[in-house]
Amino acid sequence: MINHLVVNGCSYMYTHVEGNGHVDLANRFGVSADSLTISGSANSRILRTTLKHSFETPHRCLYILGLTFISREELPICRWDPQIHPTEQEVWEGAWTNPQNQGFGQNRWIENWNAWDTKQWVLFREKYEQRSLVDRLENLMYNLLATAHSLQLRGHQVVMFQQTDEWWHHLMPEESSRLKLLENNPSIIDGFRWCGIREQHKAGVPHVPGEEHIDPEMRHRLSGEHGWLNDYLERHIRHHELHL
Repeated sequence: MINHLVVNGCSYMYTHVEGNGHVDLANRFGVSADSLTISGSANSRILRTTLKHSFETPHRCLYILGLTFISREELPICRWDPQIHPTEQEVWEGAWTNPQNQGFGQNRWIENWNAWDTKQWVLFREKYEQRSLVDRLENLMYNLLATAHSLQLRGHQVVMFQQTDEWWHHLMPEESSRLKLLENNPSIIDGFRWCGIREQHKAGVPHVPGEEHIDPEMRHRLSGEHGWLNDYLERHIRHHELHL
């Protein structure tokens, strides 16, 4: 029987946690709650830390993963310098960080990495990302499937969903066929096409003030306004009996 609920994701899930949305969802199933969420996280970090937690925890967990932008990546550029006095979480996270838009780890960047390097890295990525979306999605698909399989094999459960990326438009049939394993998997909501933040926007869930410069459908939802999302997740979890 699942006895612990753990959420993971980027800033979209962080605002959910700030308002104790994860605690509310856990209470609906009579279990305790925890969060691995860090703003700016890449999908590779979300999956890696979920797996790491699952191997270390004594609990049987239901993991709720709000996946982020497919284009986000991370680099192992945080140094291990005892003079920096890294926190327990920084030690647990290791050398990885997303230098483009993640504050986590910036105080520990290796000495020869700076903002100019980050800018060049972003420009380099933009070159190879132009025509590689399907390949990057296929890679993410297998990582999602492998994560779900590993968790379930060891008695855990997981719900994974996209937050804002609408990736499926204009795909050729042969490209869509490469991603068919995303379909009909109760651990992956709606074949990875259901976007949590966009759906909350459609439902009228209020957004964080001061984000008028961001597309309305991509703005962070206000902390504490987690009822609509938790209602949806609870229905999905109970329908597929992922809490058992």
